Amino acid sequence: MQGLAEIEGDPFKAEEAKRKLEREIGPLEREIKGRKSGGRGNNRGIKSVFGNGSSQSNDDAEYLFGNQSHYAPPSLAGDDIEYGDSSSPLSEMEQMMHDSEHLLRETQALCAESEQIGAATLETMGQQREQIERSSNLIQQALQDTDQARRIMKEMAKRALRNKIVLYCVIALLLIGNAMAIHHLWTKKR
Repeated sequence: MQGLAEIEGDPFKAEEAKRKLEREIGPLEREIKGRKSGGRGNNRGIKSVFGNGSSQSNDDAEYLFGNQSHYAPPSLAGDDIEYGDSSSPLSEMEQMMHDSEHLLRETQALCAESEQIGAATLETMGQQREQIERSSNLIQQALQDTDQARRIMKEMAKRALRNKIVLYCVIALLLIGNAMAIHHLWTKKR
């Protein structure tokens, strides 16, 4: 969850995820480290933890699940059951069931949050797709306008060349006409 928040670039969500990790995973990590360092001398292996019909069931349950009377899972909706302060203490199995139920609700909340993030991502991608399609249409229109401008420029160049040729022909005819008029005047004077 922290990685998703960092990828999204939301520092508030990243910090919130970090706090959740520290609050929920930190105590478990410390307990595991404590058990690793302190549990080597007491010879409690996997067989003793999962039981072989011995009378260690209370110790094994405490080893696996910790002291449930002090465990208070994080609140998502504010409807948590206070295990340590309740007036009628719940049995150990009921407490484990309540804890499991609460963890399941928290998992569902995380799934819903992930679903919302996914929906927001899909919506953003849809908007970006529309922008890309609009950009593509604008590029196509710009290419068509450029082609039309190129054709118009070629046509203008052809007209300008034709006008120059006509102008040079008219100038040439005028020069020939002037030359003939001068020659005709010149021959008449003689």
